[in-house]
Amino acid sequence: MSEVRPQLLITLVHGTWGRGFFPGRQRRDSPPFWFEEGSPFLAHLSTELADIPHKIKPRLWSGENSILERDKAARALAEHLSAEHAEHPQATQLVIAHSHGGNIALRALHHSHKRDASQLCGAEMPSPLVVTMGTPFVEVQHSDFVKSSVIRFVVLYAMAYLVLRVLLFIWWGSPPDESATTSPYGAFPYAAFLYAAFFALLFAYLGWQWRDDRRAPVRQRQINALNDATRLGEVGSAQAQRMLIIRAIDDEASLTLALGTIVFYAIAGVIATVGIVAAQIIFAYLFYPYFLYSIIRVGIRFGLSSPSLGWNIVARAADIVAAIIVFLFSILMLARAAHGRELSWSPMECQINTHSTPDAIGLSKIVTLVRRTFVQSLRHGIYDYKECARTISDWVHSQVCTVPAR
Repeated sequence: MSEVRPQLLITLVHGTWGRGFFPGRQRRDSPPFWFEEGSPFLAHLSTELADIPHKIKPRLWSGENSILERDKAARALAEHLSAEHAEHPQATQLVIAHSHGGNIALRALHHSHKRDASQLCGAEMPSPLVVTMGTPFVEVQHSDFVKSSVIRFVVLYAMAYLVLRVLLFIWWGSPPDESATTSPYGAFPYAAFLYAAFFALLFAYLGWQWRDDRRAPVRQRQINALNDATRLGEVGSAQAQRMLIIRAIDDEASLTLALGTIVFYAIAGVIATVGIVAAQIIFAYLFYPYFLYSIIRVGIRFGLSSPSLGWNIVARAADIVAAIIVFLFSILMLARAAHGRELSWSPMECQINTHSTPDAIGLSKIVTLVRRTFVQSLRHGIYDYKECARTISDWVHSQVCTVPAR
């Protein structure tokens, strides 16, 4: 007997870290991933689609939390779908993608349509059926973020100050002795070095800012590259009618990305606001022989045990504030990296849009699955829901015009 050609060709696309943090590491006595043979999801799906001849194959990629890696995987998926369609032109293609795999699937359609339009002069090629499960649809856009220049200045100011403090510690080993702080002229060499260093940093910043203005086109190119690598566009009605969006309530991945966005804007506001006060404290520390001398004398008048106490208070305050600013900036970078590691060092003018559904005209179906019982597992593992495989099967049957067997 001749082999029955599959009517439904199913490609599974996992999401970020879908094969674990170390995908090349050999696993022993571990349950299969949802896209591997023997997983409960595939068993349920095969049972539900038993009346339709089908073939299931996973499409593996690195799984890194990287915008460029996802775009690379999307290009490979587009080539795979094109080759598969050429080999089985009568079969229906189905892509089932989880998490960021949904972004890969839509980017693959974008690449396919772009390539087909250029090769076939706009002729419409058949689009595969697409099912996304728990996908946060991410796009990077340019934004006129007015606080970006202030944040750059404050962070550079704080980092330069900390570097200066380290250099001074290496030079002297410790701050000037106590007697030097009783006169604004007693620590002249120390103060002269601080003055020279401060103004050198100030002029360096002004030069960097001038260079930064010239770098604006470079930043714009970086933003354009990220925008192009995440561009999903508005899904046309023809493709939208062949898409099923499955999402879950309180999906941890979507909440994490939303938290990253909130943390970014909150910390950016804190740095821009507190940075003004921090700059004043650091400025006061740098000019202590003239500014802090009066504070020290007031301390002596009120009976402080040491005239250097006032100096130490402001010095420690400057150290702490500068360290806090650098720490907050590192948290800000981590918050942006939640959407992709490239965003941690990208220009702050990048605006990250995340939605549970893509922009589309007439989506075929959007389903929100709910767990009715408490289960100690992540809601992002939406493929573990009992209704997930059946929902996909019912929708596929409606698309291929057959009646599901029950």
